[in-house]
Amino acid sequence: MGEGIYDCVVCADVLEHLADPVGILKRLRRAARPDAMFVISLPNVAHIAVRGMLLVGRFPKMQRGILDKTHLQFYTKDTAADMLREAGLKVQRVMSTVVPLEDAGDGMLVKAMMGVQRMMVAVAPRLPAMQWIFVAKGE
Repeated sequence: MGEGIYDCVVCADVLEHLADPVGILKRLRRAARPDAMFVISLPNVAHIAVRGMLLVGRFPKMQRGILDKTHLQFYTKDTAADMLREAGLKVQRVMSTVVPLEDAGDGMLVKAMMGVQRMMVAVAPRLPAMQWIFVAKGE
């Protein structure tokens, strides 16, 4: 991997699968230009559905999603930001994604659920966030 050659580094749903994500990010920082942008997405283990399962004593490994059985790391918004800082990245923006309910159709129930989800994002954005998307740069 060359040094200082990349303008943008995208780690989309990758770091949670690695044993040493901080070490990998540090290597990627060396490969990137000093002003390179990093776009990193990570699943949110503090999603309301995961919290509900924990309340009833469940932490199942699943085929996909937040509790994917191949995940080695689990992050909340704060622990993800801490990990990025440890790797020498300065977070500039954080966004979230929610459950894509529109994929279930366009009926009244789906529209109502989408409305509830939008309200939750406005009131308590950490609960409905399926994943966090960070935009960061080297410090």
